[in-house]
Amino acid sequence: MIPYHLTEFIEKSIEEIEIDPFKARGQKDGQWTLKYKNSTVWIDVFNYPEKPEKYYFQVMSPLCKMVDRKAEEFSIDLLEINYLMYGSWMCKKDGWIYVLSLREADNLQKAEIDATIDRVAIYSSDYWGKLSFKYKGCWDETPEPKTK
Repeated sequence: MIPYHLTEFIEKSIEEIEIDPFKARGQKDGQWTLKYKNSTVWIDVFNYPEKPEKYYFQVMSPLCKMVDRKAEEFSIDLLEINYLMYGSWMCKKDGWIYVLSLREADNLQKAEIDATIDRVAIYSSDYWGKLSFKYKGCWDETPEPKTK
């Protein structure tokens, strides 16, 4: 069971950005999804079965699909951007680039939750704008599904 104080802190943070935390709740306990600062933001508090007493706090935002062309240049740009980021970073998983912050939930305070949600959302929105402009045309268009 997710520690109550973490749920309380996270939902208060969500409420303070004028989003209904109950509507933002995910399918599982300890998950929330919201749109904030032009970004989709996923918040997750979780543990691993082998250490059920140890919880982690994760905030993640999908940035963009990995480019189809200029992948080396794009990857170098991501590494250079990572150096400029504070308290979060970019990562690649399953062909997508995400802005991510992950830490142990021990001693997590509400102010840090506020800052982390804000930081991830701002970085995601800001770098999407910059990267989509610089790499315009480097993503193949996905064909629309045909309807009968």
